[in-house]
Amino acid sequence: MFLPINLKYLTIIVFSVLWFGCSSGQIETNQNVYSVQDTAYVNGHFFDPKNGFENKVIVVRDGTVFTKTENLPDDFPGEKIDLQGKWGIPGLIDMHTHSFGNFIPYSKNDAPGTQAVSERVLKAGVTGFVDLFGDEQSLIDVRTKQRNGEFLGADIYASLTCFTAPKGHCSEYGIATRTVTSVADAVREMTELAAQDPDVIKIVYQPSDDQPSISKEVFAQLVKTSKQFGIKSIVHIKTWQDIRDAIEVGASAVTHVPRGEIPKDIPALMAKAGIVMIPTLTIHTDFVNFLFDPTVLDAPLTKELVPDALISAYRHADLIAKYKDKQAKFRERNAVTFSSVNALINAGVRVLVGTDSGNWNTIQGYSVHREMKLLVDAGMSPHQAIASATTYSANFLGIKSGFNEGDKANFVILNASPSKDIMNTQSISLVIKNGNIVVQNSFNDDKS
Repeated sequence: MFLPINLKYLTIIVFSVLWFGCSSGQIETNQNVYSVQDTAYVNGHFFDPKNGFENKVIVVRDGTVFTKTENLPDDFPGEKIDLQGKWGIPGLIDMHTHSFGNFIPYSKNDAPGTQAVSERVLKAGVTGFVDLFGDEQSLIDVRTKQRNGEFLGADIYASLTCFTAPKGHCSEYGIATRTVTSVADAVREMTELAAQDPDVIKIVYQPSDDQPSISKEVFAQLVKTSKQFGIKSIVHIKTWQDIRDAIEVGASAVTHVPRGEIPKDIPALMAKAGIVMIPTLTIHTDFVNFLFDPTVLDAPLTKELVPDALISAYRHADLIAKYKDKQAKFRERNAVTFSSVNALINAGVRVLVGTDSGNWNTIQGYSVHREMKLLVDAGMSPHQAIASATTYSANFLGIKSGFNEGDKANFVILNASPSKDIMNTQSISLVIKNGNIVVQNSFNDDKS
């Protein structure tokens, strides 16, 4: 005896079979159809923000990840690079820098300019950075050159300029900025800047500061207009109240950690609002380490990135003597800052790596590694710190970076496990940019 067939369910079953069959076939195609132009990185541990390090094979084609797989067929036609058990992380991204160069105490600054910094920081595994204020037209020009492939360097993202009050912060450097005093100013200036395609917007909001600040009304309008153009806002703040106001007006992110103990309700408020924190612990806390921890400036990576004059300057007898008696006070103040960041981490606030390089006690490229180390000191796991410097920063910028199909093939191969010690991110074997090896350090490059 035949049972009646429900045509609706029969249609669903047939569609499901066809769909899963096609999907399975597509996966099999992606896994097995390779070409001589492909490069496979085998025998490596590759970072995933959810699962940590996985033993995978990464196949790269045309500057992107073609596939992540368990193994390769015996007849793989492309090039294979045996990583010999090394560790792969996505390219590092500095979410807050000023890319003119590096400050040097008592000396002429190391200031090669944005293009040279973009080229230089690849040595540190930094494949992208966000410049949060410089000369607007110069940043537009060098960003265009980099994106057109006129030089090989880290990807340049930029706010291009800074929105501030007349004589407010950013105006003191002799570089033209966009000053606003009214809602009408905010709309006009933001509309003009949007035509230049900034990657993010930087707003200075610190009404308690000695320097003038935009009003909360103007602040709210800047954020509102930036959203209308689909551009995320990063707000330079000074106090915990500034963060409350940034949450209220709907800003995308804040940068810097206010001094003093964090109010108990702030972490939950930030987490609920989904506002991102870029704490820049290097600029806030690393000065004491630059002066009194010789290992910081003795690091091999430091010497790869800056002239000897910079290292010598921080070891100048006058500078050491000036701050010697303040060392304990600095460390006490730093402990409060770490406690604040720890509270944000524990509340689930998204924290991204930014260094504010270009200022005291920072080094372009190297300070990204210092920031990860300081975030671990503040309570992050090494895996969280790596994600904050890579995948999560890329997500904020709207780019795909990692080891999944379609991600940019920007990644770094490390000689030792950063899970065991976050300092191992400095032990760089290879840097791959747009699918090509651009930095190679003492790597056994026998290829099978």
